[in-house]
Amino acid sequence: MDKYKILIIDLDDTLIDNLENVRYAYTRMVQSVGNEYSEDGFKKWYEIDKKFWKDWQDGLIELPEHLKKETGKKSEEFLNWLRAQRVLIYFDNRISLDKAIELNNLFMNSLTEVVIAIDGAYDTLKYLNEKYYIIIATNGPKIATKDKLSKIRCLDFVNEVLSADMFGYMKPRKEFFEAIQNLLKNYNNEEYLIIGDSLKSDVGFAMNCEFDSCWFNKNNEELTESYKPTMIIKKLKELKKIL
Repeated sequence: MDKYKILIIDLDDTLIDNLENVRYAYTRMVQSVGNEYSEDGFKKWYEIDKKFWKDWQDGLIELPEHLKKETGKKSEEFLNWLRAQRVLIYFDNRISLDKAIELNNLFMNSLTEVVIAIDGAYDTLKYLNEKYYIIIATNGPKIATKDKLSKIRCLDFVNEVLSADMFGYMKPRKEFFEAIQNLLKNYNNEEYLIIGDSLKSDVGFAMNCEFDSCWFNKNNEELTESYKPTMIIKKLKELKKIL
């Protein structure tokens, strides 16, 4: 479609098979404290991680007083505290904050060691890069995002890698998009298209910012009335026909 100039593309579960990525990193984390991998343990971690970031998006995470003053881009202390909370919850608060930060860092670093691409990610991103300005916009950490893109040989097809930890706001918050606009001047909303697998974080993000979206519905989920994607695909390679 000729009207689009900038594609804002999600990473996890859009270009990367996030489930297997997280499983590997979780295994490294628990083995470092002498525990063995178990399906029940992984399910517990996966649900805690998913719920925690949803609660954070919804403003339900209570911050310590000394961190409440931070706005916009967050400090390393803030990010360490925030990410460590998932680890503390998983271990039922039986470890120290410092240990939780250490384990979280191991988990995040391990996320880049084994990376599995979604089918069609390389060919599709290579094709799109020849026609559009490509932004990867993720709620995950920037350093892990760049490493993941390198592992699936797609980093060279990307113009910008933007993450929530750069701005202090997560998708679907409009402030995330405002931060993007501050980086890229002179573009109108109708020239942006967001592509992602999440109705809330991607389609909802586009709706909050008043631009078009493409929902990557690879799991055949039901479309709820609350969300109105501009277009829907079930395989990434469909983008080569649409765009």
